[in-house]
Amino acid sequence: MSARAARLAALSALFLLSALASTAAAAATTVNIQGFAFSPATVSITVGDTVTWTNKDAAAHSAVVAGVGQTQVLAQNQSGSLTFNTVGTFPYICGIHLQAMMGTVIVRAAATAPPTPQPTVAPTAVRTVAPTTEPTASPTTTPTIEPTPSASPSPTVAATAEATAAPTATLAPVAAARPSQVAPARTAASDSSDSTPLLIGGAVLAFLAVAAVALARMRR
Repeated sequence: MSARAARLAALSALFLLSALASTAAAAATTVNIQGFAFSPATVSITVGDTVTWTNKDAAAHSAVVAGVGQTQVLAQNQSGSLTFNTVGTFPYICGIHLQAMMGTVIVRAAATAPPTPQPTVAPTAVRTVAPTTEPTASPTTTPTIEPTPSASPSPTVAATAEATAAPTATLAPVAAARPSQVAPARTAASDSSDSTPLLIGGAVLAFLAVAAVALARMRR
């Protein structure tokens, strides 16, 4: 929409300049002849313009421009015109009074219409996508295992164990002392029971000896 409006504005400006140029080409500059002088004595116009001389004196006058032409003889209040189609400086004189009356016409080149500015299209703004931030995982905290204090035996238990063990250790001498006290109390029956195995063993040995001797004799 803005580009179309800019083009329309440029075309309108071009048409306006063309119209102004046409108007300038048709413009006319007036020089009065009064008191036997041209007023103004020097005029500046654009190529293609027309200069009109009007006689204000009672005496007759004319304008003669070298290389362009001359007006008719002008009576009082009469006017004559010449068109300048060449760029340059053109001095002129009165055709009747010659160098006694002189003037100058300066012709400039037509103004060149400025180039139509091309509308500048504004660049389309590129939308920048914000970078996605990756979530940072929080470090996992390893639980610290506190050392379990070892159970120490209470002084009461140790003392109790020692107190319990002490009587056991003291009973051994008592048990060893009892046989020594009972030994003298043995009777004669216990002595005879102890000697019986010895007697039987002796008899067996005697029998075996006799048998061995008898066997030896029989072999002879």
